[in-house]
Amino acid sequence: MKKKGLKILLVCIINRNYGDTIIADCTDYLIRRALGRDSGSSILRYKIDCGDLWQIQFADAVVFAGGGLVKFRQEKFYPHVCDIISEAEKHDIPVFMNAVGVEGFDDSDERCTILRDALNSPCVKGVTVRDDLKLLKEKYVKRKDLRVKGVFDPAVWAGRLYGYENSDEEVIGLNVARGELFPDYGREDMGEEFMLDLWADVAKRLDEKGLEWRVFTNGALADEAFADKLMARLGRGEKLPAPMGAKQLVRNISDFSAVIATRMHACITAYSLGIPCVGLVWNDKLSFWGKKTGRPERFISADDISAENLVDALMRAIKKGAPHVSEMKRRSVYKELERFLEKYADNRNITCKTPDKGQLFEVGLGGIQHRYKAPNSPDELSNRLEEGCLLFEADVRASEDGTPVCINGWTEKNLKLLGLSAKDYPRKELPAQILRQSRLDGAFTMGSFEEIAGLIAGYQGAKVIIDVGLPPADLKEKMFADIAEILKKTGLSKKRSYIRLQREGDIKLWKKQKCPCELMYFLPDSDIPEERAEKQAKALEICEKYSITLISMLSKTFDDSTAEMLKNKGMKPVIFAYDKLGDAFNALDKGAEMVGTNFYSARYAEKLTGKTQK
Repeated sequence: MKKKGLKILLVCIINRNYGDTIIADCTDYLIRRALGRDSGSSILRYKIDCGDLWQIQFADAVVFAGGGLVKFRQEKFYPHVCDIISEAEKHDIPVFMNAVGVEGFDDSDERCTILRDALNSPCVKGVTVRDDLKLLKEKYVKRKDLRVKGVFDPAVWAGRLYGYENSDEEVIGLNVARGELFPDYGREDMGEEFMLDLWADVAKRLDEKGLEWRVFTNGALADEAFADKLMARLGRGEKLPAPMGAKQLVRNISDFSAVIATRMHACITAYSLGIPCVGLVWNDKLSFWGKKTGRPERFISADDISAENLVDALMRAIKKGAPHVSEMKRRSVYKELERFLEKYADNRNITCKTPDKGQLFEVGLGGIQHRYKAPNSPDELSNRLEEGCLLFEADVRASEDGTPVCINGWTEKNLKLLGLSAKDYPRKELPAQILRQSRLDGAFTMGSFEEIAGLIAGYQGAKVIIDVGLPPADLKEKMFADIAEILKKTGLSKKRSYIRLQREGDIKLWKKQKCPCELMYFLPDSDIPEERAEKQAKALEICEKYSITLISMLSKTFDDSTAEMLKNKGMKPVIFAYDKLGDAFNALDKGAEMVGTNFYSARYAEKLTGKTQK
């Protein structure tokens, strides 16, 4: 393909069910394959329910990555699908619905008719369907010129994308899901107790056949909770740790010789890896998948689900082997995507003033996967430094002995994410060594401020905003002395660092450190107008007293009147922080000096709003 410098907005479902992430990764891979390695194009992942419609105007094309999107009764994606298509229509941007799932139609239901009307918008240039093509054509499609094709799910590329092959290990994977999944789809008689009994019986029958098994999930928290209950019920066997990403889920599945699966993308991933799989049908999409692969007998209907039937089907599947993934089947989803890009995606050259480097900063060293705000993980910091991001905010707190470490507060929630309990420690601050040995949600490393400062110092032009919160009186003297020493040692103290303080006493203590780090003060807020005015007047008085011009605040504080007031006083606002990129740009337009984004990196913003290389 000869097209260069395109900006493709890839609309993805982002959650803890990593089957959806496999879809997004595979569609991303197929787009890059179609455009070519030297196209200079950007594929920008847009979380389907983020509501940041401002981003869409800059895209050259919008591609929905796939998944169950043409439905209106479950999960409530339909209003977001409609809003995104409406915004694309407003800007005359072509839209492609890739390998979508279709579930139900009811022309007496307004939710359904709104979705139908959106799919027939002129900007929608093509729809490919992974399951109920007949229903889409007969009920949803009204435009004669709308191209509609049946394809395989993009996850059939998973084995090739992630580079895993089926291992030689003889272990059966038992893929379980939340206990109320079947009742949510109309089978009230198949609730959690039913499923616990079912899987316990499956495990017993596999034991009797001398087959080793392991329980696993696709990652959703409710699925994990059910898996834990099942393991408690069984009192034996092994459960794999929750996957922390799509690649790990694919790796987990690749280690099985066969699978009994509840989640659809455990089935599809097994198929892509050449692993025999039996599926539990809680939704018609699994029956469609069975028919599409030529193995409908391996997908057991709700009426026929029993441990005996599942294990018998598994033994037959193992004997006959996995169905062959032909190149024609695999390419079906690729060919239609390639055609859309070739025919409709053109450079629109829509840009806006891109923030100067150092205006957008990565809050908590950069949010992860649209799920973790302010994770303060060296892992994500390294990723963003490699991307070219230059300004970072680090939440720095005193550990048990006053050593500065990076964490957004010693809250019960944060300790739980680290797999720790406040009951195990005499005071809320953890020992520094314990934090460094911990993993956020079992996956992401944590670090000391010394480690973080060293990483940032290693990149020319990179800077750090240090947010110390409200340090405890008995620890802050050592904490401040250590921070100052680290800044001096790494070379960050001069023109490469800021420290955000919230109390006058902390300013006085910091000044004793003789560190040329620039000061930033906090502008408090209140819902009571009189109290707000009093607190802000006091903060501004302190700023004047200590010649501080950088004034930080929460995003809700930075309204038009506050922006105007600070401008008149010669103050430079620093805003913490926005989920939506459009809100961050709006704050810069209102006069903010620096603005934090909870998830989108400065590099992402640059790719979205700037000019691309052709």
